[in-house]
Amino acid sequence: MTSLILFFALICKHAIADLGMQARHTLRGSKTDLRTPRLWLHCLDHAVLTFFVLILFTGFIPALIIALLEYAAHFAIDFTKNYLQNKNKVKLHSSRYWNYATIDQIAHYTTYFVIVLAM
Repeated sequence: MTSLILFFALICKHAIADLGMQARHTLRGSKTDLRTPRLWLHCLDHAVLTFFVLILFTGFIPALIIALLEYAAHFAIDFTKNYLQNKNKVKLHSSRYWNYATIDQIAHYTTYFVIVLAM
């Protein structure tokens, strides 16, 4: 039961960071330009919230390590999606855009599934 609650908490955290908080960073460059802070800050939002969720289920050090790993995973997933969308000239609101978004979300949920398994 604890695993299910953890997974639900991580999914809720993901919605907050991906939908509720991400708009703060839209004017801070492109997610594919690593010289701008947009992607770095977005992934930091995820890592910090992941840490706060995990601290409820484990100790400080494991929560910190997993949050840092989630930062790296989130960065890799989002950068790859945005890079491929730009490379393939995928337009916002096209069916291809939503296909990429679907794969992106499945990758993130898989990350949370792995976190739960690791815990």
